[in-house]
Amino acid sequence: MATVNYIPYKKQSAFTLRGVIGYVCQKSKTLLPDGPRLITGQNCCTETAISEFLSTKAQYQKTGDVQFYHYTQSFKVGENISPQTAHEIACEFARKNYPDYEVLIATHTDAPHIHSHLIINSVSFENGRKLHQAPDTIRRLRLSSDEICQAHGFEILPTYTFGRSKTPSRAQRRAQARGNSWKDKLQQTIDDAMAKSKTREDFIFNMERQGYFVKWSDTRKTITYTCPNGKPCRDDRLFGERYSKTNMELEFDYREQKKEPERATGWEWQRDALKPKPAPVVDAPAPRQGRKLTDEILHHAKYLEQGVSEDDELEAITELAALTALSFAGVYLLLDAIANADHEQINDQNLNDFIDELKQEPENCIDYEDAQEQFGFTMTMM
Repeated sequence: MATVNYIPYKKQSAFTLRGVIGYVCQKSKTLLPDGPRLITGQNCCTETAISEFLSTKAQYQKTGDVQFYHYTQSFKVGENISPQTAHEIACEFARKNYPDYEVLIATHTDAPHIHSHLIINSVSFENGRKLHQAPDTIRRLRLSSDEICQAHGFEILPTYTFGRSKTPSRAQRRAQARGNSWKDKLQQTIDDAMAKSKTREDFIFNMERQGYFVKWSDTRKTITYTCPNGKPCRDDRLFGERYSKTNMELEFDYREQKKEPERATGWEWQRDALKPKPAPVVDAPAPRQGRKLTDEILHHAKYLEQGVSEDDELEAITELAALTALSFAGVYLLLDAIANADHEQINDQNLNDFIDELKQEPENCIDYEDAQEQFGFTMTMM
């Protein structure tokens, strides 16, 4: 039983690509005790995947915007599957869905569940076609994954049907008492996404970042959510009028300052979180004192600028990740910002403020993988 999740990145660059590939290819995560590393390159070499991705983009003059797409294929905790079989299934999944693209597949065995990362170049090496994610992409990929898993003799997630009750059932109340109700987690995720979304597009992006697919169209009366465990849920099956499509659209009309809501939406308590906050300034004037962290990070940055081997770079980035509690992608974003700043004007205070700002994006936090584990699955990333 496996599920496929899409991992979005709000900002992408060659630094992010390098950081993500460096993370998913770590020896401690992919090396078997009695065998080789579970890393495969489709239409590319594992050792030179980064340069091949960038070379393809340069060849077709498509170096901007989205650099790559990141998916995970995760098997349930306790699934009777070997790492080698999981890796074979992930490779078959890549061949079936992305035959004309360079794909790096890395299977991780260091978590309670076996899962594979697929990093897909956004430009086809075959014809230069740019890859785009449509609203139904994740649903289509999950169906494809199910077909492959069934062919290998594994069970798939069952189709879930809902009752008509607007109050929690006895089973739901028991799940709530145990703290593992998937519907409660869906509602909490909606609350969190609404707290930092000014538009419907922002909301959908923030939900997809947590592994929830959102179907919200003008022609449908309800909003439909598909959870990371594959279960669909309409807004009229949630407990609270604020989750209705009507109230959420009224709220976004207000937040975009199109018009005042004609009545209470139920989301008034979230509005303070959306008030503008002063943006952190890395290169703001600052005194020399309080530079211990700054000097240590600048020391690593200067070391990396000299051009070092991949092993030495990985070691340095790992040390920076431990020092800042950022993921690999977050560390590369930090280094990118430092490279464009006046080093004499940085101190520990404004550097820590900037690191805290980076951590507002879940994929930049070093503990994101552990924090996202639920339903026996994980949206594995930085």
